[in-house]
Amino acid sequence: MGEGTRWTPYLEKMGELIGQLKPAALAAWEGQDLTVLQDIKGSQITGGCRAYHAEKIEKIGLGSLAPGDNARYGFCTIVPGEKYDLPLFLSRWEEREQEITILVDIMPTVDSLVDEAYRKKYIESVQPLWDRFASLPGICPEESDVIRSLCSIIYTAARIPIEKEGMRLAALAPHTEYLKSYLAFIPDALPVEGDAKRNEIEKKKKALRKTLRTDFFKEIMPDSVRQSLGQKHLDLMSTVFF
Repeated sequence: MGEGTRWTPYLEKMGELIGQLKPAALAAWEGQDLTVLQDIKGSQITGGCRAYHAEKIEKIGLGSLAPGDNARYGFCTIVPGEKYDLPLFLSRWEEREQEITILVDIMPTVDSLVDEAYRKKYIESVQPLWDRFASLPGICPEESDVIRSLCSIIYTAARIPIEKEGMRLAALAPHTEYLKSYLAFIPDALPVEGDAKRNEIEKKKKALRKTLRTDFFKEIMPDSVRQSLGQKHLDLMSTVFF
């Protein structure tokens, strides 16, 4: 395996869409140098991760990892600016020769069950995509209880068997389509009015990010991959993506 596998262009396709925002690269965040992640080269793992900033967006994380020749990981996140009620975009990709594991979601930054206007604007408007991808082979709940507890009601997760090469692009479609929907929200996003609403959003966003920084890579990566990266790189990746 490896040399004969035609890996899906996850990073390229997600990067093309992110490019619509005309993002500016971030070399540092919270006093930490992020450039060491741009070109990861080890005896057991290669890849790279980058962080960006864009109008109305605090941070964008985009990257991929290749632990040997038997797997490819990809990640894309968008954290909205503090003044805006935009959701948090999350995309996780794990590709192997015979199976692709995916998770993609538009995570609300309020209690969307209570806030009807928010739910209609950001969640129910994406419902048609959830309906469309509900018939993907291998569709299933997100396996991590921790991550699943953060997701919206319209997240898409699956373990898609690769019975023919066309299934790789079918697995990629939820990521690009959800991302297109998210990008369409940005031009019309306005600063949140009212201290109570701003405080609610900031509190929820802070809680989301704290859990994701602490648990995301621990939950979705095998111990062997995390050991290959090392704790320093894992901590920096959490800073890049969340």
